[in-house]
Amino acid sequence: MENKKVNIVTGTLSYAFLLFMIIISIFPAIWMLSTSIKQTKDLYNIPPEIIPADPTFDSYITILRTSKMYDAFFNSVIITFFVLAITLFLAILAGYGLARYRFKGSGMIKIFMLFGQMIPGVVIIIPLYFLFARLRLLDSHFSIIIADLALTIPMAVIMLSAYFAGIPRELEEAARIDGATSVGALFRVVLPISKPGLISVAIYTFIHAWEEFLFALNLSMTAKTRTLPVAISTFAGEFAVDWGSTMAAAAVVALPVLAIFLLCNKYFVKGLSEGAVKG
Repeated sequence: MENKKVNIVTGTLSYAFLLFMIIISIFPAIWMLSTSIKQTKDLYNIPPEIIPADPTFDSYITILRTSKMYDAFFNSVIITFFVLAITLFLAILAGYGLARYRFKGSGMIKIFMLFGQMIPGVVIIIPLYFLFARLRLLDSHFSIIIADLALTIPMAVIMLSAYFAGIPRELEEAARIDGATSVGALFRVVLPISKPGLISVAIYTFIHAWEEFLFALNLSMTAKTRTLPVAISTFAGEFAVDWGSTMAAAAVVALPVLAIFLLCNKYFVKGLSEGAVKG
């Protein structure tokens, strides 16, 4: 009986702690949405209101009428598409090679990739800036894409190599007996059953490229290459910040990420868990 009471108390405390962590996690998003539909006069009310008494969608109308947001959206789509496509293509080939072929230094390659992930972007932005400036590639989509690839490819290779390593080799050997080449076995046998891992990498890469701010801020000089996160920062003036428009724009930027994550959540979790166990 006493053990049962202890289990009930422990379970209650565990659920209370989880509920507290969930509230902390989603509160910034709730506050963002709340601020985006508040009138200017209600932004600084004390105590603050989560649900405004007189909501308005003027901030959303404002950003949708702003041409710079459309230009930034187009730039973000271009950069995200190429970063995603190149990352998946190279990570599939490199991850498969590291998972299936053992050669001198293959283990060190993974270690160096992990080491590269620990280096913050602010450390490499200065040499990247001078490199692209010397090559006259500043204020171009190409420079931002290359900078993003420097961070997305290593992590994608690590994730996919761990996932590929857990796929039985017998499946590929059977395909080779039927006349398939190594590349053919990869694309016809391995990739179709690696969908959770591929989706996990795609979501990770999409979120990074879509929401990346540091590289885009420093490598884009004009509106022709400015991405959505950088465009949001332009709502802050020298003496004031248009919080309503800023939060509305942030909500619009976060919407595609939220939609994709909700649609592919089960594949994302499955890919990460299976990759971690198999790797």
